[in-house]
Amino acid sequence: MTAQTSQASTQLTADYLVVGAGAMGMAFVDELLSGNATVTVVLVDRYAGPGGHWRRSYPFVSLHQPAAFYGVNSETLGRGGRSLASGVEVVGYFQRVLEKHLATGRLSFYPHCEYTDAHEFSSTVTGENYSVEVKRKLVDATYMKVEVPSMRTPPYRVVHGAEVVPPNALADISRPYTGYVIVGAGKTGMDAVLYLLGLGLNPDLITWIMPNDAWLLDRGNIHPDGLLQSLGKQQEVIAKSETLEALLLNLEADGMLMRIDKSVWAEKYRCATVNREELEQLRKVKNVVRSGRVVSIEDSQVVLENGSFNVPRQTLFVDCSANGLSNRPIVPVFAAKKITLQSVSMCQQVYSASLIAHVETAFNDLEMQNNLCRVIPHPETIDDYLYAVRIGAMNNATWGKHLSKWVRNARLSFRSHIPTWRLFLKMPHMIKLAPLVSKNLKTIAQQRETGKESAKLAKII
Repeated sequence: MTAQTSQASTQLTADYLVVGAGAMGMAFVDELLSGNATVTVVLVDRYAGPGGHWRRSYPFVSLHQPAAFYGVNSETLGRGGRSLASGVEVVGYFQRVLEKHLATGRLSFYPHCEYTDAHEFSSTVTGENYSVEVKRKLVDATYMKVEVPSMRTPPYRVVHGAEVVPPNALADISRPYTGYVIVGAGKTGMDAVLYLLGLGLNPDLITWIMPNDAWLLDRGNIHPDGLLQSLGKQQEVIAKSETLEALLLNLEADGMLMRIDKSVWAEKYRCATVNREELEQLRKVKNVVRSGRVVSIEDSQVVLENGSFNVPRQTLFVDCSANGLSNRPIVPVFAAKKITLQSVSMCQQVYSASLIAHVETAFNDLEMQNNLCRVIPHPETIDDYLYAVRIGAMNNATWGKHLSKWVRNARLSFRSHIPTWRLFLKMPHMIKLAPLVSKNLKTIAQQRETGKESAKLAKII
């Protein structure tokens, strides 16, 4: 890696320019540098250090899935296993990973910088401009657009005087309020509710605006010791389910999925994860408003898409409405001079990024690279879930043929945590189910498409 200063800008040279030092960017860079002993990287980020949204998240945030499957391949996170590392631990972890790779001399990191275009970026502190001669590829590690509430203002009207805060502010709360309104029903909203209940707040003081109900994953099934059983159960459920509704209900009956309110059908699926104890705590909040998204917060009223309700003065509104991982349009992961990081394993962003880095290192053919990395956008609806399961099955089959050794050994891979002998014993049964699973997924997908077309036709008529 070389640098040469000119009046116009500082000229840099590297094999890869990676824009974004969030979790996906770090997982990619770690695997790239670990898998190729000569490659050089320039890494750019707008924040003071690595970690992306973790540097802006609320202080009481923690991983939603075990630390065993998070971070980068070359370093264990925290205690590993089932432990849920805190946000502070995650930020410190990424800093240590960064320093390890900086010490090799093959990585250069530029914090407090904004990428512009044409391999150029500038410092938001000094104003200095940089231009990079990229020998191989530009890597966009920002495409997923991860967003937490503290990164933007609320997307609805707020009248002067109404106290609307991101969940970060709950850690500094210093006086009681007449009531608390949680805006948003995603994982951030759940975390905010659980935090308040954990402080001993009466659940009757909480109003929860829940625009949509979602299916939730039981964290009790997502841990190194229980993965094979979970995967086997899912295969068996898919094999016996003939509609998407039946599939979801069967997964719920088998303890794989959960709903906050079983009397309300859930149309959303966003990979939110809780355990059974947390679910029971969330169910203690009875003031749940299902009237769409917030339009405006007035002096003593909340206006929603499909209604409104009154609130007393001195109510604290906690905005949890940010779309942490949006459902982004699919673009090819690999192009001639660019890599766009996206999920290729459902809701496993860091694993996806590391796998993409390995494919970049191990394969040269562009078509082959993209065949190995079929994109699975972060799901939002139950139809997205169905799509993700179908493409995930295709990806896993392809990886079994071409990446089996890497998948078996990569720390971020679920399979690396399953003892070989257990996998060997289970595989014949799973192989036997595979044709029926594939057939049912295809049939259910066709049913859903036919249903959508019929609904469109009915509207036209």
